[in-house]
Amino acid sequence: MYKIFINEYPLVITANEQDFYGSGNFRIVDDNPDSIANAVETLEKSERNIGDFGLMVMTEDEDSAFKKFAKPYQRISAAGGLVYNEKEELLLIYRQGKWDLPKGKVDKGETIEEAAIREVEEECAIEKLSLGNPIQKTFHTYFQDQQRVLKTTHWFHMIALEYGKMAPQLEENITDLQWFDPNTLDIEVLNTYTSIRELLRESLSPNE
Repeated sequence: MYKIFINEYPLVITANEQDFYGSGNFRIVDDNPDSIANAVETLEKSERNIGDFGLMVMTEDEDSAFKKFAKPYQRISAAGGLVYNEKEELLLIYRQGKWDLPKGKVDKGETIEEAAIREVEEECAIEKLSLGNPIQKTFHTYFQDQQRVLKTTHWFHMIALEYGKMAPQLEENITDLQWFDPNTLDIEVLNTYTSIRELLRESLSPNE
């Protein structure tokens, strides 16, 4: 299953419709390039104030359908983390008017794990991190220089071991850093992106 966020709306590619019963209003899209392209354009032009909905591509071959979707895009890989301190508090960054998680692009010659650590250290001025297990990948699209971009972000569990000099990286438009208690953090009202909200929902569930 793939879930790609386009203009904050989910485009789901799945072989199992039951995965999304009760998950919102999804419109079914045929598994062919023209239908997928039209679906993408629909989401790109949609306004958030019309109510939440998403599009679902039903397919027998999820990987093939994802390749059809991704073909027109420039691909970018990024990595970041859900960072915790010794009190088991979660670190959020405030960037461009929304709460977010620290992350950034993978540089040439860098592993995903190396990029995840470097980006978190740079964006938050954390001196030492312990890299834990991978959590999941998220996908979202945007326009850059009139080119469609598909970013795949790899998320890891991390522990901040030394963070006494922690500070936001202002040149990356990060203006605040805060530790939050996951037990009292109200994810549903948090001013954040839809993809981040879903990631937090799944990662902070009682079974995690």
